[in-house]
Amino acid sequence: MVDPAGEGSEAQETPGRGWRPAVLVPFVIVAIVVFASFNLVLPYYALAPGSATQVNDLIEVPDDRSHPPDGQVLFTTVSLYPARPVDALVGWIRSDTELIPREKLLPPETTSDEYRELNAELMDESKQAAIVVALRRLGHAVTAKGEGALVVQALEGFPASPELKSGDVITAVDGRPVSLFDDAVRAIRVHAPGERVRLDVRAPDGGTRSVGIVLAENPQVSGEAFLGAQMRTSKPSYDTPFPVSIRTSNVGGPSAGLAFTLALIDQLTAGELTGGRKVAVTGTISLDGTVGDVGGVAQKTRAVEAAGSKVFLVPPGEYEEAKRAAGGDVEIYKVATLQEALDALGRLGGDLRALGPPPVPTRG
Repeated sequence: MVDPAGEGSEAQETPGRGWRPAVLVPFVIVAIVVFASFNLVLPYYALAPGSATQVNDLIEVPDDRSHPPDGQVLFTTVSLYPARPVDALVGWIRSDTELIPREKLLPPETTSDEYRELNAELMDESKQAAIVVALRRLGHAVTAKGEGALVVQALEGFPASPELKSGDVITAVDGRPVSLFDDAVRAIRVHAPGERVRLDVRAPDGGTRSVGIVLAENPQVSGEAFLGAQMRTSKPSYDTPFPVSIRTSNVGGPSAGLAFTLALIDQLTAGELTGGRKVAVTGTISLDGTVGDVGGVAQKTRAVEAAGSKVFLVPPGEYEEAKRAAGGDVEIYKVATLQEALDALGRLGGDLRALGPPPVPTRG
């Protein structure tokens, strides 16, 4: 026989014992979800607006050549970091934050530290190229040397892959020696899409080989031959007539090349190249004055808006995206070369009188 009093007592204790786990479990689950949202790293990178920072104070030239301007040239950046679940939520809510698969951003088998080091090297090279281009535009003789075109990454789905690997150096194109990255680009662009180009290549271990590659069409420039490899000059060196330096920190990549070039020209010439304005700029710069696409232009446009600039110079391939992101608050100018950028500044009231006519293009 069951003791009714005991049964009643047992019935009162059972809810008490089960109540604590029933309440605690949801809290534990929530705690785990919150912890994972802020600490679990996904196989993606988050791309968000960065900053628009003025370049002029970063440039150092001899005092007797310096003409500090009142206007400002701004170089633009994006914020790029390993994504967590909370970043995925932010990217879903905000149109200016984008998630990029890790494999599309980093070369194969590249660590995050190696990627940062690569971007630091690309920044250094973009500064050197900007110095060369600016000084040459002002009539100074500058000699540029290198040991060929270093392959940073062969892009999947394009002709360079699998024939070229990261670390390979292209030393000749169609039998003509290549000293600089720009030399290789010019030699490749002589061809039409569908034509075969022959490359002499030096591998990281010192071995050499010759490869024939059928070129594709540039997905951003109709009718232009495209190899599909990210390249830079191997061991570049430059001889300049006087010392010039551009100080940067914690910023990587080549996308500030055009901004550096314009700011340096402004610093070395009398008058206001920007017309006294705050002008934002993005785009790589090649030694022949060509402006290249950079990526992240929508996020950079938001940074330009936040910085209060009403003018943004961008490469041709990113013009439409910048226009959509600006929404009329920022005037977007499409520039394919340094000279087009200077012409745009002239139309905005910039003083170009100290520049003189464009020099005849020369090889590096």
